[in-house]
Amino acid sequence: MKPLNPLISWRRGALAGLLLCCMIAPVRGSGDSDRLLERFQKMVRSNLDTSHVVASDRLDAAMRLFQDLPLGERVAAWASWFADLGGIEYRYGRGPGGYVTEGRICQDDSTDCVLFMYRVTELARSTSAEEAVQFAFGTRFYGASIDQAVRDDGTVDYDNEAHLEYSEDMIHSEIWGKDVTESVGLSLEELGGIKYVPSASIEYGALQNGDIIWFVGDPAGTALGSEADPESPPTVVQHVGILDRRRGEVDLVHAAARPILGVYDHPGVVRIPLQAYLHRVDRFRGIVVTRLVEF
Repeated sequence: MKPLNPLISWRRGALAGLLLCCMIAPVRGSGDSDRLLERFQKMVRSNLDTSHVVASDRLDAAMRLFQDLPLGERVAAWASWFADLGGIEYRYGRGPGGYVTEGRICQDDSTDCVLFMYRVTELARSTSAEEAVQFAFGTRFYGASIDQAVRDDGTVDYDNEAHLEYSEDMIHSEIWGKDVTESVGLSLEELGGIKYVPSASIEYGALQNGDIIWFVGDPAGTALGSEADPESPPTVVQHVGILDRRRGEVDLVHAAARPILGVYDHPGVVRIPLQAYLHRVDRFRGIVVTRLVEF
């Protein structure tokens, strides 16, 4: 395997280092800094090479395969990589055994739609499995210090105010890409302060590899027939997935909460043409699209 492109590695590594400096900066004194750095390192170690996480050497090998791809294609490649891996179950993050409940950054054996989006984009924006964990904390808890969001045992606190609970806030933050919704539709509508493209107005040719697709539904409606978890709070944006069109189709790769008869029999990480998905899951009104940019 050839080594990582040094310029790409420096840019992404520098960002991870900058995020870490910001997270320990508010603490005065070398003793406190050392204590927080050890706590951060404990958090990183607890999210590498466990029974819930794909082995670091496998992730690093995939990194080397994808390293020279543009960012959008790296995102699509990672989404497809997990779908092809198979056996990844659906588990709501705030449910029993969920990543939020357990305070984990990484949980590759079971996931929900948000964690899948987190994980895929974090790996695509990093140069190693270890750096992906560091980067994950810096984005999921943007603005929080280690002291605030990491517990002594290395677990993280998703109830920290820095963590964005609602997908609407995640979209507005632009941490997970620029909102390009206006460029992928013939018309726009608005619901709950979110502008979206109605399903019938999507210009599929304008969608790109690695686009993050946020699905808009009626928060007052029932969750039946949608991907909205019945335990989750009402929200306009009810699901999220990754676009992959490298195989000729405009495919959605996502963590499905429910099976679709004749397409996939079990919940979990799966692939389906986006147009077919919107036709089969007809409670969604349309989509919002965000697109990551290189550093």
